[in-house]
Amino acid sequence: MRKPGLWRETAKRKLADYRIFDVSESERESEAGKRGTFYLVNSLDWAGVIPVVDTPMGRQLLMIRQYRHGTGRLCLEFPGGVIERGEDPLLAVGRELVEETGYAPEMLLPIGDLSPNPAFMTNAFHAFVAEGCHCIREQCLDEQEEIEVLLVPERDAIDLVGAEDYGHALMTAALFLYMRYRGFSL
Repeated sequence: MRKPGLWRETAKRKLADYRIFDVSESERESEAGKRGTFYLVNSLDWAGVIPVVDTPMGRQLLMIRQYRHGTGRLCLEFPGGVIERGEDPLLAVGRELVEETGYAPEMLLPIGDLSPNPAFMTNAFHAFVAEGCHCIREQCLDEQEEIEVLLVPERDAIDLVGAEDYGHALMTAALFLYMRYRGFSL
């Protein structure tokens, strides 16, 4: 059995532009000579952060609840958002954290980069942990955002994975990276 190799792009054209992403058609050829047409979703990179607030009751994670149009449901997740072109992911996630929650960290650390769906999406997801978060101001939400901020005990946040309103796969992946960062056994 032959091992898979790289494919080279021989032609590309944009099919549609939907502001937050575009769709392109890519003609490609493998090192073995196979050819195909592939459809790609091109979007800006995203970033998410696990914010930690130290309280007298122990480590708590700052979570947000907001309506998600894709599922038509309220979702419990961690702060995050799109990284603007040319923006450093660390600065982007720090900006999103303060805008969505009003909290700022003492320290912001990268914990991993992931591909949301490498089969057809070209963007990346950058995960961070924000240690020592404290409230510095009111939320500063975009016009179409409505976000509730919640403090959730660390263990409870882990136990919520897979619950009806906690199904955001990228946030679950970020939580897994956080657990590895903390040295939790899996």
